[in-house]
Parts: sequence; structure tokens; C-alpha cells
Amino acid sequence: MYTICTESRTANSESVDLSEKLTKSQEIILKKENLTNAMVLEDGLVYIGEMENDEPQGFGILIYPNGSVLEGNWIKGKANGMCKLQYSQDEYYSGNILNNRFQGYGEYVNHNSSVYKGQWENNEKHGYGEEYFKNGSIYCGNFNRGMREGEGVYLSSNGSKYEGQFKYNKMEGDGKMFWGDGSTYKGQFQNNDINGYGVYTYPDGSYYEGYFRNGKRNGIGTLIRYDGYQVYGEWEDDKFYKN
Repeated sequence: MYTICTESRTANSESVDLSEKLTKSQEIILKKENLTNAMVLEDGLVYIGEMENDEPQGFGILIYPNGSVLEGNWIKGKANGMCKLQYSQDEYYSGNILNNRFQGYGEYVNHNSSVYKGQWENNEKHGYGEEYFKNGSIYCGNFNRGMREGEGVYLSSNGSKYEGQFKYNKMEGDGKMFWGDGSTYKGQFQNNDINGYGVYTYPDGSYYEGYFRNGKRNGIGTLIRYDGYQVYGEWEDDKFYKN
């Protein structure tokens, strides 16, 4: 009933002694609040706050035996509205919750890995969102059931930029890639690599138009050098094979 999940994590309880799990800050909460308004729920959860008909109603704080703290508004025993779920000092969710589930706009912060700001549905990233990774990479675009899927832009920490379609967290479909040395590619992607038909432009202005496999020229294609000289024919493993 009181379980709230995110990022394959569960802030639900374990069958352990509550006093052994509460952090110092949570113990302060217990001392400051009126304990006549506190109640122990299933699985050792502790609720402190406003109640009605012996269930959480209004503003309140839910403390999990594993140390997580959920603070926000409650309606008929369930978290609803703007809330904050603090997993630890370095990890939390702040945003809208609907009937104990992340729903609508919210921010998930894990200082050890990434920050996500965007839409949620049923505890998963869903809709438009922006994800900032600790290594400096950034993704801005669509999510579907927790995965990058649809149109999006990925800025890599190495300076490259991809604009296009994603599927199952990978570059998949039509897209454009820009590299720091001035090279560009426009065409088809599959499994996070250049696969299919496209145009690759080199820093000196030369370009290849044709087929690729796993990032290399493979199949029929034409190389047009910066001086206008053309090489047309079949390519294999990034080398000209025959005309």
C-alpha cells in the first residue's frame, strides 16, 4: 500500500528494528513532532502528521525502516501532490505523486550518477525529459517506460552530438551525428552505430554517400573527394572493393 519505486529501487521496508535504521535527522523529526499524531503502519513504517479517520490525510512524513523519508501531502492514506522522497543524502525524488506513484513532472537526483528532470508515468520516466549524467553527457528528448525512445538529442562528454531517433535507450532509426573534428553523418542508425544508407562528410569537405555496416563503408556507395574526383562502386570493411 505504501510502496513507492523508482529507478528499479524500492523505498519499502525490510523486517528490521526501526531504531537501528533511523538516521540522526529522522530521530530529530520524531522528537520535534507531536507523537500523539504518529502511527506505525504495516511493515514497520512510521507516519507522522495530519490524519483523518485513522489514516494519513493532509501534510505528513512517512519514515521507512531502510532510512528513506517521504514528505508531502496525503489523501485518504496515499501520497498525492507535490512530495519529496529522500532515499539518502545523495539521492532523492522531488515532484508530483499520484496515489503513491510518480506521475507528472518530477526531478530525480542521484549525485553519484545522474539527474533527471521531466515527465513520469506510473513510477517511470515517460514523456519529455532531460537527463544530465555525472560524466558530462546530456540527453534531451522523449522517454517511453523508462527508456530513451522517440526523438531526442544526445550530447556526449567527448564533444559529439546526435540528433534523431532512439529505441530501447539506443540510437535507432534516422538521425544526424556531429563530431568535434568537423565530421558529420546523416542517415540510418541501428544498435547505437551507423548502419544502413547515409551520407558521411569528412573535415576536408569530401563525402561518402552509400551504405554502411557497423560504422564502416559496406555495400554500394560513392566517394566524392574535395577536388571533385569520384569513386563509385562496392565497398567492404571501409575499403573500396570493386566498381
